[in-house]
Amino acid sequence: MRFNLLPSRHLGSLLLILTMVGCQESPSTQKKSSVPFVFKSLELRHKQADGSRDWDLNSPLARYELGSRVVRARNPEGVLYKENKPSFEVSAQAATVLKDGETVLLEGNVKVQQLTGEKVLITGDRLRWTPNESKMVIEQRPQALDNLSRITAKTVLFQQLTQEIVFKGPTKFERWKKQRKDSNEPSIVIRGRNGSWNLDSGKLNAMGPILGHRIVSKSDIPQQLTATRLQGNTKKGYLDLIKPVTLTIPEQKASLLAQTTRWKFNSEKIESNKPFTATQERSTYRGDSFKVDLARTEVEIPQKCELSQPGEQLRADKCIWNWSTEEVQAIGDVILKREANNQITRSDKLEGRIGDEGTVSFSSSGSKVRSQLKIEEAKEKSILSSKSSPPVQF
Repeated sequence: MRFNLLPSRHLGSLLLILTMVGCQESPSTQKKSSVPFVFKSLELRHKQADGSRDWDLNSPLARYELGSRVVRARNPEGVLYKENKPSFEVSAQAATVLKDGETVLLEGNVKVQQLTGEKVLITGDRLRWTPNESKMVIEQRPQALDNLSRITAKTVLFQQLTQEIVFKGPTKFERWKKQRKDSNEPSIVIRGRNGSWNLDSGKLNAMGPILGHRIVSKSDIPQQLTATRLQGNTKKGYLDLIKPVTLTIPEQKASLLAQTTRWKFNSEKIESNKPFTATQERSTYRGDSFKVDLARTEVEIPQKCELSQPGEQLRADKCIWNWSTEEVQAIGDVILKREANNQITRSDKLEGRIGDEGTVSFSSSGSKVRSQLKIEEAKEKSILSSKSSPPVQF
């Protein structure tokens, strides 16, 4: 049996094909139009107004209620098309098609699988599909997944025409170092609200406040990250954390306060070209920009580096700080001032190591050093020395 349903100006054309295996007799008091028909297969085919394919939906077993124009189907499977080519596969345990396709309800283990590009999988327990709006809404346990990431929210809206996923309510972004496995804890978790992700362009946005944590090892306290909101691009592999941004590393008692910062999550790097302040216990670092290499546990201040600690101040063109080895390097036009004896040390490079209470002890490591000291007892006298080796300890 075949029904050709009249097209609406929004739906384009919809072809409903049902193969009948039998129908149920209704009581004589029941209206003829309410008799449900049972079919061994169901095919729904929807086209755009220009005749291009929009979506198909098939089921091995269905009931059609002629009076209410409702189809109830088991184990439905479908295909969404983009530019007349398959773009997503859709499946569920049950489907209810209202008014010959105006609304489709999918329930039980719902899956919307992207066939190209990032191969994103959208899942949930209940999906409301409005074909004339090319819109899908998942309201129960929705999530979007790829090989490395998972995004969950209270409600997920998928716009078929724009290929955009909209997350509503509290939103969580999780990322694994290698292959995503639900049995393993993600290495990075970021929480926010009301975001969007375009599968074509890769653009990702989320409102704040943003709170994230990064797990280095099971024995370490997670590193904490905060921002007002975020925006980025998953295809290009970065997220921009919008100011003010804080990064806390509890194991080293270190923290960083920065302006808008870019997190390159594929290479595990965090960068900003704006001024910042970082502290480790009693030491404070400042600069016009910074680069954090999470994999190498290293912070680089590429220009106008400043370090302040009790009794000492250092300025250099560039500084490198490794929080695992506790080594610090100051490179280029280095000036170290000490309050004791008004000592001023100049060098092309100084190396240091973080000691108690986060303070740094510097040495010359063979570089040419010029030191000037003012001896209080002599008042007007000073000593000027120049050495290239051995290393000088300050």
